[in-house]
Amino acid sequence: MESFLICENSKCRMVFDLRENGRTLPRSKTIVNECPECGSQWSRTCPFCRKPLEVAWRGGLPHCLSCHQKLHAKAA
Repeated sequence: MESFLICENSKCRMVFDLRENGRTLPRSKTIVNECPECGSQWSRTCPFCRKPLEVAWRGGLPHCLSCHQKLHAKAA
């Protein structure tokens, strides 16, 4: 079961953590069906390596555990 979602909009890329109290909530139980920042759809995969998204936080910023890319928005 996925633990993270990422906004599909490359100018946003908000990361949403589905874990609560050490357990992952089923996506159907979340109240956020679309990105609250831009209204785009969620993805369960890394936008760089396309593997299921798992995140490590480094310096307060999310990074993909598979390819180690920083999950940041593209500059406009």
